[in-house]
Amino acid sequence: ITGFVLPGSDTCLKISGYVTGQLTAGNLSQAYGVPYTAGGVVSHTFNQAFAVGSGFPFAPGAGTSLRSDFGYSTRANVTMDAVSNTAMGPLLGHIELQVENSNGFDPTAAPGSGAYINRAYVNWAGITAGKANSFFSFVGGGPAWADFFSPDQQGFNQPDLLAYTAQFGGGFSATLAAQSAGSNGVSGPGTNMGALGSAVQNGMRAPDMVASLDVAQSWGSAHLAGVAHNVYMTSVDGLSGINKWGWALDAGVKFNLPSMGAGDNIMVTGAYSQNAIWYSGIPDGMWGENGAVNGNGQALAVGDTFYNGTPARGWATPTAWSISADIEHHFNAQFSGALEGGYAQINWNSQAAFSPLSNSTSWILGGVAHYDPVPGLDFEFELLYQNTSNSTPTGYVAGVPALGQTTTFQSSASGFASRFEVTRSF
Repeated sequence: ITGFVLPGSDTCLKISGYVTGQLTAGNLSQAYGVPYTAGGVVSHTFNQAFAVGSGFPFAPGAGTSLRSDFGYSTRANVTMDAVSNTAMGPLLGHIELQVENSNGFDPTAAPGSGAYINRAYVNWAGITAGKANSFFSFVGGGPAWADFFSPDQQGFNQPDLLAYTAQFGGGFSATLAAQSAGSNGVSGPGTNMGALGSAVQNGMRAPDMVASLDVAQSWGSAHLAGVAHNVYMTSVDGLSGINKWGWALDAGVKFNLPSMGAGDNIMVTGAYSQNAIWYSGIPDGMWGENGAVNGNGQALAVGDTFYNGTPARGWATPTAWSISADIEHHFNAQFSGALEGGYAQINWNSQAAFSPLSNSTSWILGGVAHYDPVPGLDFEFELLYQNTSNSTPTGYVAGVPALGQTTTFQSSASGFASRFEVTRSF
């Protein structure tokens, strides 16, 4: 790496990072919440928004009129790489620290400020240990700040892991990894996406086991990966438990397009999962609001499993998949842009009576534009739109109009989010 040698050692140290300030905005409309009760799904309540991070798709949140239309986020990132040569190759220590201050609409962190480790790992002789990019994911969340449907864990939500990568020459490699199960800030329980309020998480019994094959050559790159994910929970009534393995596959290919211009490329990626819904890429879509963008409409029923209410009914299983693509073009050294899109489905088996579960489809379309007037300075604008459709749950109960409730299930959710940022990299 390019850096400076620490006095009295053979270690080269490089310091880099960036500072970015951004403004976000999106549409807000009257939304709906459907709380789940022991007797089934009660009727819709008007002007209820999806409670982001509640872990339950129908939890009522604050009315949309209480949410901000605009938001601001500032991030400072400092990265340090320490490298020394050994007989078995470079010994690398990588540390990436981030501090954020956010407020208003869709902040990058909780309102106020926060500091955290984004990445921190050791790499030597094919071994990677620490908080690092997942070897399951191909491209992460896509070219925009808000994600299309793809398991991220590269630009966001990096896991703790222990991995070994074997290089075969010609750009081919294979990796085995044991990584932590968990969405951002929720690492350690026996399943990382809960059970939609129907069960409680037990302790971790096994790491998520990842295996991947990769190739990177002059024409582009390709990726194939699988993961085994343990789901270990107890129902809220204490009468039933689940301890089973879910799984997922992720694949993608990226082609360089030198005939269009330097740096131009087109990429397609897709994921398929059972009882391992985080790895489907669906929870990463847009701003991570599970289909109810900005609280507009119903959220997707996102969970690793669902307890159907009695031991006889058992546990429902989600099959979830997604496919996404983007194309990037550099008009010249200063202007570039990308178009992206994705489609996803969730299907639940064993939808018993009074179930709140919906089978769902969702799609995302968007674009990103960059202007880099001088080296190290980037102006970026992006706009993404998401539309979600949910089937009517078997337990839906029509409401009473006089009480501000609806008599039909509000199955459609849609919304857009935009971002303008200025970033200084060093």
